Amino acid sequence: MKKIYWLLLAIIAFGLFFRLYNIGLADVITDEALIAIRSIGYIDFFVSPYQTTPYEWFSDIPLWAKLSFHDHPPLVFLIQNLSFKIFGINIFGLRLPFVLAGLFSIYFMYLIGQKLFDKKIGLLASLFLSVSCYHIWISRIGLQESIVICLSLLAFYLFIKAIESGNYWQWGIVLGLAFLTKYTSFILLPIFFIYLLIYKRFVFKDKRFYFGLLIALIIFSPVIIYNLKLYQARGHFDLQFSYLFNQQVDEWQFLPGKIQAGSFLNRLFNLIPSLYLGLLWPMFISVVVSVFYAVYYFYKTKNKNILLILLTIAFYLISFLLTGPMKRFVVTLVPFLFLILAWFIINQKSKAIKYILVFILVTSEIFFSFNTLLVDYPIGKQGIAYSYLKTESYSWGYNQLDNYLTQLLKDKTPSVTFTTKYQFLENIKEKALANDKQKNLENKGFLLIYDANMFDLATLWIFHRRLIYQGWPVITVDTYLSQNKDFWISQGVSNFYFFKIADSKILQQPELNKTSAAVQLASKLKVNPEIIKRPDGREVFEVYSWQ
Repeated sequence: MKKIYWLLLAIIAFGLFFRLYNIGLADVITDEALIAIRSIGYIDFFVSPYQTTPYEWFSDIPLWAKLSFHDHPPLVFLIQNLSFKIFGINIFGLRLPFVLAGLFSIYFMYLIGQKLFDKKIGLLASLFLSVSCYHIWISRIGLQESIVICLSLLAFYLFIKAIESGNYWQWGIVLGLAFLTKYTSFILLPIFFIYLLIYKRFVFKDKRFYFGLLIALIIFSPVIIYNLKLYQARGHFDLQFSYLFNQQVDEWQFLPGKIQAGSFLNRLFNLIPSLYLGLLWPMFISVVVSVFYAVYYFYKTKNKNILLILLTIAFYLISFLLTGPMKRFVVTLVPFLFLILAWFIINQKSKAIKYILVFILVTSEIFFSFNTLLVDYPIGKQGIAYSYLKTESYSWGYNQLDNYLTQLLKDKTPSVTFTTKYQFLENIKEKALANDKQKNLENKGFLLIYDANMFDLATLWIFHRRLIYQGWPVITVDTYLSQNKDFWISQGVSNFYFFKIADSKILQQPELNKTSAAVQLASKLKVNPEIIKRPDGREVFEVYSWQ
């Protein structure tokens, strides 16, 4: 017994290394910026004219608008807000909750495996998850799916446990929290219900089952109230539900996530590649073989535990055809694939085959994960030596730019601020300035100017978070050039800092009209820029400063 727990502890420790080591490597250039910027102050606002929010629609923000967010339920924002308060507004505070969720997922994977099958299968499934490139990736960035996976696995385990004990209140709590994390977790309901209809119909006569569902509903009720009040005020539900019910909302015409999903045929054709691209080929082939064998095994034996896992896999695959098989969604299926794989391997009669399979899969996946996610720049060819997930785990140099700004603004407070459009932003700024005054920080008349060719989400995290939460004046090059230097000086600016892209490979939009603004300003300045380098020494940003 002790040996099992020591092995599990070692697996979790291994998982911790892969999820926490060099956690600041990847630049904040994905949707994690959209989540983080709102989590800092728990406000539903991210500087987008294409997707405005209730915070921008009402002069006085109603209380119900703080119960949820226009595009997602509130739990992840609350968790990340707490992390920022404890660890500071930095990448560690941004990503730590998702690292911890990844670790708990490894443990819950073991619990499910040993509950459905035995301890060996639970250990092997947790080992696969611990070293999985797909799961390590989602545990190292601030997207909701890491917490969705964690709560879904716990709800899955408590569901199995509740069927035996008849106590559904714990299951109801975790199910409600999963719903409060992201709407995709609703996929759990048809899985549980169909399984009960097939094998445990007596549960539908048990009041304790409905009590568990009532608890889940109560926990999810803030989102229900939010949507009812939003419909009452504006005639539509939040972004996800309005899309589901085909409600036309003028403020939400540009929905990039829905565009990326593509047509039904696109989703169908991209389904298998999306699984393959996140798994090294030995792991992918083994998973496919194990799933097909599980279908055959169920056909022969009618094993109810195998059916539960197969039902789960089937419903997740169906859901991907509805939402689109984007990698952040596909990764939620991975734990259940590993559960079937572990069951398949442990049930091999030959010990030699078991050991060889485990050795090949674990060692190859360790290399694949390390080369993709833990090194600055991978070796080899994509798809063979590293995953396409590297694109969102790459060190372009934006974190180095963020570190530069952190040092530049350390122990300083803006003496010049711009009046914002919304009162809630003014309140945040005034509170920040008041706190700076109490700390006797040095007043500086800085103006921060950035190249519009930078990744939009990177500028949101690097520049606009400092505008919103610290009051620093931030503008694009085009805005600066729309006035002369004397105008900005008349506004109280004494020090100018211009941040220009120096490497054309990290341009977001290389159109001439955007590039020329930065080039035009740089050519006018008679100063030598400071150079910001990314980890491999490549020069990626130039910083011009003048008075």
